This record gives sequence, structure tokens and C-alpha cells, in this order.
Amino acid sequence: MQPMHNLISKAKALQPRLVELRRTIHRKPELGFEVHETAALVARTLRELGIEAQTGIGKTGVVGYLGDGDGPVVAMRADMDALPIHELNAVEYASTVAGQMHACGHDAHTTMLLGAAMLLAGEKLSGQVRFIFQPCEETSDDEGISGAPRMVADGALSGVNSVIALHVDGTLETGQIGVESGMVLAAVDSFNANVRGRGGHGAHPDTANDPIWLATQVLNALYAVPSRRIDPLQPCVLSLGVIRGGHASNIIPAEVYIEGTLRSMDPGVREQLLLEVERCLQVARALGGDYTLKIERGYPPLHNHADIVDEFARPRGSCWVVPAWARRSLQWVPKTFPT
Repeated sequence: MQPMHNLISKAKALQPRLVELRRTIHRKPELGFEVHETAALVARTLRELGIEAQTGIGKTGVVGYLGDGDGPVVAMRADMDALPIHELNAVEYASTVAGQMHACGHDAHTTMLLGAAMLLAGEKLSGQVRFIFQPCEETSDDEGISGAPRMVADGALSGVNSVIALHVDGTLETGQIGVESGMVLAAVDSFNANVRGRGGHGAHPDTANDPIWLATQVLNALYAVPSRRIDPLQPCVLSLGVIRGGHASNIIPAEVYIEGTLRSMDPGVREQLLLEVERCLQVARALGGDYTLKIERGYPPLHNHADIVDEFARPRGSCWVVPAWARRSLQWVPKTFPT
């Protein structure tokens, strides 16, 4: 491997090419597993670098293989999909697809991983670097499965010893990265439910069983779960993002739709949250209504291995490494950087 200062110089020289790559991806955002143009660009770029590229992994994912595998196998991962958001930015490289935008930085993630491939393509490696480009991080398919487990099922991590990944963070200054070992990101689960009552005219609520009123009782119960049902020493989040019901001011609807997200670190707390959501919805049944509930289990918590984190935490060139605890507390963040 080249000395670190040589790699940094090489990385700086790649900047114009990487900027154009990122803007190309940003102009053509694709959702879920439908990342066909992005995957084709990734595979083409890898092959131009002399890196073996397999497509169709996890439906539309791409995996690049650099090195002979005679040694440790380190995977580097980025996601490729965009969000169903209409872009309002007045920039030359704004999204050309109505209602779709790279609003979560996946265009940057994909570009950075391609940049890493460019840096490593000419290196002599004692092992293998595997470049994993994942589709469908933001959502899931009809079976409720997202891109990561689809790629794992197709062998993307077979023989891998460790995985390196990152996410852009707007709270950090240019030239800073944040790292932390141990449990870093929470498990993510989601739920959606229909609270059902009996519709009627707004002038005669006594002849109906108002699902909006039923839903308010359910909401009160849901919002009390983190503070009244979970161990106060265990971090967790229960948030509601969608509440929808009714079409006219004088008509009581038949049902109200609710959608929310659950975050947890501890496996026991994770299971308790799912149980508590069910219990809260049973309030509607106790008041003469009914409900349906669908829970989608997401990813487990992210646990960063201390040895890998220590490698990143060593000062390197002009990059400041900011521990995640400092980033969260905002107690110290350097405003200038050594050159």
C-alpha cells in the first residue's frame, strides 16, 4: 500500500471526476430496487478500473471484487437508492425526475465508494476488498425485505471478515469524520394500524362510534410507552409520522390510519415495544371499536467493532476524527483544520 500522504494526494486529484459522478447520479435518482441506471454506471466504472463487477446481486445490487482473496476480506458498502421527494434546489445538477430526489446522501455514498475503488485499484493487496453497492435501503419489496438482506442472501458477504460503511452528516464540518465503537445506531421497526369504529353524521355522534376519538385514546397510550412502560435507563423512541382519517368536516369516518416508527438498542426493549404497541391498540377494542395492526421488523442495532474503530480514530493527514459522543454533545468541534 502507498503511504497515507500519497493516497490523500491521489484522492484530492480525483475530486473533479468524483464531483461530476455524484452530480450525474443526483440528476437521475432512482427508488428502491429500481436503481438500474445507477447500478449500470457503478458496474461500468468498476470494470473500467479493472475490478470484477457482478450485477443483479440482491435484485439490482452490484458487488466489486479487488484482490485474490488470499487473506482477510474487507467489504466496503454504500447505498444507491433515492427518496420520493420533489427537489426544489435551483442547481444545475438538480433531479430531472419529478417526485424523486437524492435527499439522504446516497448519491454521495455511491460516489465515495467508487472513489475508494479508484484509490485502491492499482494497489497490491494481501487479501480482498469487496465493494458492495446496495439498492433499496429506504424501503422494502412486496415481501417486506429491503436491499441488505437480499444481497446477503445472494452471497454478498460470503467470507467477509469485516464491513466498513459511512453516512454523510450535515452537523460536521468539511474535513471531519465521526466514529464510535460499540452500540451506535438503534434497531428500527415500523408499524401501521387502522383504528375502526362506526361512521355517521357529525350532528349525531351518539349514533356512531367515532374512530377519531378512539384513535386519540390509542395515541395517548402510545406516547406514554417510552416514559411509563420502558425502563428509564434504556433508550428507546416511539414516534408517529402518519395519522389519516375522514374526508368531510360533518361526517364521522369509519376508520383512522396510523403509522409510526420504533427505535431501540436493547433486544429485550425491542420486543417489549412491539408488545406495547399491540396493547395500546387494544384500547380501541375496549371502547367498542376494533383495529388491525401490521408490524415491519427492520434492521438490528449497529454495533461497531472496537478494533476497526481504532484504525479510523488514528489521526491521518488533514482529517480530524471527531468521536461521536463529542459530536452529539456539541461540546467541542474544531473550526479549523491542520494542513
